[in-house]
Amino acid sequence: MIDGVIKYNFDFKKSSPLEKSLYKEIHEVRERLFALGQIGEKDGIGYGNISQRVSKKSFVITGTQTGALKSLDAKHYALIEDYDDEKFFLKSSGAIKPSSEALTHGTIYNLSPDIKAVIHIHSKALWDFMLEKDYKKTADVLYGSTLMIKEVNRIYKNDNPLKNPKFVMSGHEEGIITFGEDLKDAELTLYLLISDLINKI
Repeated sequence: MIDGVIKYNFDFKKSSPLEKSLYKEIHEVRERLFALGQIGEKDGIGYGNISQRVSKKSFVITGTQTGALKSLDAKHYALIEDYDDEKFFLKSSGAIKPSSEALTHGTIYNLSPDIKAVIHIHSKALWDFMLEKDYKKTADVLYGSTLMIKEVNRIYKNDNPLKNPKFVMSGHEEGIITFGEDLKDAELTLYLLISDLINKI
């Protein structure tokens, strides 16, 4: 398992922990998803991350390798100040480096200015289910890579992303992403997916 390794180029400026107002909503959603086991740790590697848009080119995201922690505080969140997925680069600040999936989140934000939140969880049962059914899926490419960025852009090339704000990462075992106009929408989309799995729709 090679999850948790940052692949993109970045400029990280270590600074004071973020203000609570920047991560409060993320924290609340993460507490619920951690309790459900959709964010956590496997084989010593943390998994799952959540982000929320701040401005056109900035967003807050959970820090790298925080998946195993039951509860996070200010020092566990990073502010992405700028990013360029074509150049595979981002600039961040905070008391921790951002998640290894941060640039994938950035690519999703680039799909529409109305996208304000992204959730990435792990669930083997849900992953298998989505691969079997007619859900959007990336090709078998590595997480956090330039190929993943291309895949996200490919699967939404001719679609309004907010009409279908979820996809399964074929090459990233257990990896699923939902997003929305706010964190509540992104979280609800995830719960509706779980309902589909339970009911085998």
